[in-house]
Amino acid sequence: MSKKTTVANTETRNADIGLLIKQAGKAADSMLQKCKEAAKKASEQLNPSLPLAQRIESVVLLYTEDFKQAGHNVKALFKDALTLHAAAQTPVSVEVIGKDGKKAEEQTTAENAASLPKHAMREAAKQVREAHGMARKPATKKPAAEVTKTETAKTDIKTESDQFSEWLGQMDDYLKDSVFHQRIVAHLISLGYNLGKAAKGRVIQPLEQHS
Repeated sequence: MSKKTTVANTETRNADIGLLIKQAGKAADSMLQKCKEAAKKASEQLNPSLPLAQRIESVVLLYTEDFKQAGHNVKALFKDALTLHAAAQTPVSVEVIGKDGKKAEEQTTAENAASLPKHAMREAAKQVREAHGMARKPATKKPAAEVTKTETAKTDIKTESDQFSEWLGQMDDYLKDSVFHQRIVAHLISLGYNLGKAAKGRVIQPLEQHS
């Protein structure tokens, strides 16, 4: 297979390719075929002097407006097919249907895989991206359970003073409750204390805190 030696202008939109992209968006039945045709033609615009990922992306960017009209699926199929043409000689393993009607693994090149059915073509493009270090890296996100546990731990940390203030603030409600009042009185008696109401008008000054 002869190598392509012509380097086309990668900074100019080709109207024919744009038309194929738009037609792919309108014709669901022929979407894949139109995307393949557009990608094959667009492969002539690939600049071999650029790194592979940039080489592909620079061509895809030329047709941004066309993809907006055609839709995301068209763009994804086009980019997969273009990726296979860009890395034409990369070996890939694809699943094909043999003459006996059974599925089988077959070794071929990325360029040949560009003409395969949708599933096999997209799988081949995925293998090409992995082989050339273009695959997306999984997000290193902290598990939700771990985040919740950490945040809960931070919320639960209270100083001794906070705990006492919270207890003191709720005491009046407990004393006014008939059930809790009896339990409080009984507990204080067991500790040697006797709970009684203060004389009306009597004011208790808070103790001064010593540093």
